Amino acid sequence: MIDPDASSESRGPAWTQDDLLRLVRESLRVTAGGEQGAFRLMSQSVEKKNGMDMVKLQLSYTFSQPVREYAVHYAFFFDSDDPQHQNFVTMFHGKEETQSVLSTKLRDLSGIAGTAPGVQTLEIPVPSWLVTFKDFLVTGMMHIWTGYDHLLFLLGLLVLKQTARAYVKILTAFTAGHSVTLALAALDIVRAPLSVIEPLIALSIVFVAAENLWFRRHNHRWLIALLFGLIHGFGFADILHGALGQSYLLALFSFNLGVELGQLAVLAVLLPALIYLGRVAWYPRVMYGISGIIALLGAYWFVGRI
Repeated sequence: MIDPDASSESRGPAWTQDDLLRLVRESLRVTAGGEQGAFRLMSQSVEKKNGMDMVKLQLSYTFSQPVREYAVHYAFFFDSDDPQHQNFVTMFHGKEETQSVLSTKLRDLSGIAGTAPGVQTLEIPVPSWLVTFKDFLVTGMMHIWTGYDHLLFLLGLLVLKQTARAYVKILTAFTAGHSVTLALAALDIVRAPLSVIEPLIALSIVFVAAENLWFRRHNHRWLIALLFGLIHGFGFADILHGALGQSYLLALFSFNLGVELGQLAVLAVLLPALIYLGRVAWYPRVMYGISGIIALLGAYWFVGRI
């Protein structure tokens, strides 16, 4: 049984059941021992995620012979409608469960039924937990690298010349804040509507940029980072809503770790440059200019999100 949670901007809930069946038949191939499985659509639903309509399908595949080795080829939308398409998939075979994130760079899964699933190398299976860990880790890293509003907020926090200790406090506070709400929201303990969170994220960008321009004292900037980190965490978590299966703790941990590693990679490039420029006499003028641009972009996003 395969339970994919798929998204595409160009398609949505206007699909009929016949449309879905045809789409699955053309775009998803599950084979075992050279035989293509016969599928049945068990259920379908639509929900909002990241401002897009998400179609969730539960499919069951059956074979004429007992399954040992299986393979899945996924080809929804990549080459036509949505090159950035992702699918959070939970695959069940017997009592085994594998969670993966399919994308244009990962279209194929394979494994051995009844044992640990994964991509096979010399008949040595990759443990299912490692597959889940890797897929959600990479997804978390890509989420921060393509989350331009989150990156701009970090730049707004850090562009102001500060001590190394202050930088560490700010980054630690931001990480603590968004880690808490990411976990709470992804596990459905606390939910906040994206229609509220997205404008607040844009306002957080405007706030830190305005603070750079007009306030002279920034002793409590770590507290600002903590409070706005709580808001940004809801934005990080929205992509995971409804995509976590039984291995939700591992998926959540690896996604959050991916976000942190992606953030650290950006900071590894950004901070040395900012520290170096901070020693230059004309840097305050550069800081004002960068902060002004950040404020304008944040205001533009805010207007577009309300």
